[in-house]
Amino acid sequence: MRHLIWCLFGLLGSTAAGAQALAPEDFAFGLPITTTHAAAAYRFPLPLAVYQNSFREDLGDLRLFNEHGVAVPFSLFRPAEQTHIHKPEVALPMFPLREGTRVVIDGIRVTIDSPQSAIKIQTQNAGAVALSVNQYVLDARALNAAVSALRLGWPDTASDYSGRIRVEASDDLGSWHSVVVASPIANLHANGQTLIENRIAMTATTAKYFRISWLGSAPAFELTTVLAESADTIAEPERAVLEVLGSPDPANGTDYLFDLGARPPVSRVNVLLPVANAIIDAELSSRRTSRDPWRFVTRAGLYRLKNPDAEQHNAAFEIGTDSDRYWRVRISRGPIPPLMPLRLQVEWIPNELTFLAQGEGPFLLAYGNATAVGAEADFSSIPSTLQVAPAMVGSPQVLGGSSRLAVTPSAFPWRRAVLWSVLLLAVILLAWMAYRVSESHDGT
Repeated sequence: MRHLIWCLFGLLGSTAAGAQALAPEDFAFGLPITTTHAAAAYRFPLPLAVYQNSFREDLGDLRLFNEHGVAVPFSLFRPAEQTHIHKPEVALPMFPLREGTRVVIDGIRVTIDSPQSAIKIQTQNAGAVALSVNQYVLDARALNAAVSALRLGWPDTASDYSGRIRVEASDDLGSWHSVVVASPIANLHANGQTLIENRIAMTATTAKYFRISWLGSAPAFELTTVLAESADTIAEPERAVLEVLGSPDPANGTDYLFDLGARPPVSRVNVLLPVANAIIDAELSSRRTSRDPWRFVTRAGLYRLKNPDAEQHNAAFEIGTDSDRYWRVRISRGPIPPLMPLRLQVEWIPNELTFLAQGEGPFLLAYGNATAVGAEADFSSIPSTLQVAPAMVGSPQVLGGSSRLAVTPSAFPWRRAVLWSVLLLAVILLAWMAYRVSESHDGT
């Protein structure tokens, strides 16, 4: 009996799985995906066509197939509005200054041939080569970003040392200002263990020159390299833009209606005025379908002003992510009658699709199915060091056609109903048999 029940569960599971075994022709449209070189994974941003013709607002009706029509694992990701770009460390040219040297204009002789050429430093006691180095001048003119840290390098055979170091900055080698007052530096070895502290963190600083000075006794070794870490730069991912023409609302003379024809994740919006030297106040609303109530999005002042030498207009407005298809602009203050025609401009950061290269390409992104359920894979366990190559998206093509977007009443699942009925009867029978067995044991 137990074996029968488990078999029924297996049949139910296979029936459910079979219902979602979709082929490319089960989707309305497709996009060919091509790759240029071999990689384990590829990534590409979703084009506007996907937002226009996918059935599900959450893009749950997407599938990716290889050349043989076999589905491959994929995952969707929406880039952040802003990202931090980490730049590699840069080795700075350094010039050692020995004890007793004054690093000021009257204490050194500086020759600079050009902004990008090396500097030459001649100190007052240049001949005292036996003295230890207690300062270094660093040439940072080639950097195009602020410095957030310095990383010191010394020989592997360097003797033990523990002390502090000061960092100063200058643009002319004459006047210096302090950046780091005292940063700990260590090169210690004991019992096979090593303790190295060679990174000097600082407030992001832009300067042509840096000077590092040992506080107290200088180490017996000299530095071999000084690497500069550039401060992270903020970058915005590329945005897609869609501009649509509005039409006056017959029911309200101050309203304009817009249909994006798509459901992209809009995060910026703007209204473009048709004539110059106009100022209006407007309220923007959106809704998912043409039958839903309007939902307030933002209120903004719009202007377009033309000067003899230039034209000024308001910038786009940041909003929370909005995937509604229908928009309304209500003019609350402006010329009578209202300006026309207005244009609505929306911007969004496209979702990126990452997929694993299973099977042969070219691959196919299929979308547009009224019955498909989400099939994204979980890529959270993939190492962050994995190199993901870019893929190229071709032109849309018709697969199963627009009929795949129509919601049709599904046939009654007789097979599943029969299986569930048999399973229920088997469970009842098993419970009855267990009850009889327990009664017989109680009687004895």
